[in-house]
Amino acid sequence: MEVLSLHEQVREAESLDRTGMTTSSKYVTQSMREDIEKTEAYINSKHITGELDYMGREKPFFNIVMAARNIWFRATDLDRKHITIRATKETDEIEAFLTTILLQQWMKEQNFGVWLNDWGLTLATHGSAVSKFIEKDGELTCQVMDWNNIIVDPVDFDNNIKIEKLWFTPAQLKKQKGYDQDLVDKLLDNLTTRKTLGGKQKDSKSGYIPVYEVH
Repeated sequence: MEVLSLHEQVREAESLDRTGMTTSSKYVTQSMREDIEKTEAYINSKHITGELDYMGREKPFFNIVMAARNIWFRATDLDRKHITIRATKETDEIEAFLTTILLQQWMKEQNFGVWLNDWGLTLATHGSAVSKFIEKDGELTCQVMDWNNIIVDPVDFDNNIKIEKLWFTPAQLKKQKGYDQDLVDKLLDNLTTRKTLGGKQKDSKSGYIPVYEVH
């Protein structure tokens, strides 16, 4: 069996994310990327079939999903105060109390309440949420990943790579800790602007570089 290099795995995963289909049962197939994009469209009151009807008139959009999303979010909303450590033995109650104080202090310093809100809203919107925890300079930070920027295997999430596609300006890329700066310099030296065959600029991201973080 051929072993793919890391960049080949990334390219294959990105291609499957865009075009691949998942078979749920004999008669049901679905695309995770299509589901994500439909959800984003409906949350933002956008038709997936275009804004105009066959006569060129603007189509109204009756948004019936936001109310359901918001009810779910409020019903499952967690605050920092709800998170405590409970002792299973009476002799551990003091230790659990002190640990809870330290935990509450850490959550306040790391804006853990923001993560809780982002996590809850993403969960209510998409039905699932992926979080990334980073330990850097002795500090543990957490963030909810944007489904629009991540590529995962919808069938076997745990045992396959997780890819996050990020965009950086050259200055931002050089400031990223943990990146091989020699490779960054080589990349910047060979950076080209995205243009059409006619020489026109494709989009406004000419100054941005796509970076794939693989976990």
